[in-house]
Amino acid sequence: MNRTERIIWLVCVVLTLTVMLSIIECRADTAAFDSEVACGRMGQELIDLGDYELAVTSLEQSLKQYPRSDWLYSLLGRAYFKMGDLERAEAQFRMALDINKNNPVAKRMVLEMRKTQDLLKDRDISEWINIAKERIADLVTLVIGVWLGTLLSGISGRFYSHFVRTSFRKALAKKDFDYVTDILEDLQIKREKAQLRMRLRELLQAYDIEAAKEMIIEYVDDREIEDKLVHFLVQIHKKSQIQS
Repeated sequence: MNRTERIIWLVCVVLTLTVMLSIIECRADTAAFDSEVACGRMGQELIDLGDYELAVTSLEQSLKQYPRSDWLYSLLGRAYFKMGDLERAEAQFRMALDINKNNPVAKRMVLEMRKTQDLLKDRDISEWINIAKERIADLVTLVIGVWLGTLLSGISGRFYSHFVRTSFRKALAKKDFDYVTDILEDLQIKREKAQLRMRLRELLQAYDIEAAKEMIIEYVDDREIEDKLVHFLVQIHKKSQIQS
C-alpha cells in the first residue's frame, strides 16, 4: 500500500468514526427527548386529572433530570396555578421564560396571573372600604342612639318631675294623705333626693312639723322608709328655721 492509498484509507476511517459518533449522539438526544416528553405528558395527565400535588412532585423530579426544559417549568407553573399558589406558579413561569423567552404558555399565564392578582388587590381594597363604611355607619347609629336616648331621657325626666309636682300638690290640696305619702315613698325608693326635698318643703308649708311627722308615721307602712322620711323632714325643718 503506497502513501496515497494509506492517506485515503485513514480519511475513510475518520469519516466512518465521525458518522458513527453522530449516529450515537443523535440516538442519545432522541432518547433524552423522548424521556422528557414522557415526563411532560405524565405531568400534563396528572394536571388534567386534578391531582395537582402529585403533578408537582412528578414535575419537580423530572426537572432534576432536565433542568433546562422550559416546557416542564411551564407545566409545573400550571400545576401550582391550579392549586391556587400564584406566587410559586409565577416563579415557575418566569423560569420557563428565562430558558425560552418565546414560551407562549408562560407568557400568557404570567399576564393572566398579573390580571388575577390585580383583581384580588382591587377586591381586597373594596372589601376594606365596605368594612370601613359599615363601621362608620355603626358609629353614627350609636352616636345618634346615645343622643336620642339622652334627649328622650331629659324630656321624660322633665315630664316626670312635672307630673310628680302636680300630683303631689293636688293630693295635698284634697288632703289625700295616702297618695301624698305614696309619692314621698316612691321618691325615696328611687332616690330622687332633689324632688323629695321639694315635696317635703311643700308639705311643711301646708302643715307644721308635728302634723307632717304624724302623717308620715300613719300612712307609710314600711318602717325603714318611714324613718328616712321623718329624718329628712326634720332636717329640712331645721334648715328652714335657721334660714328664717
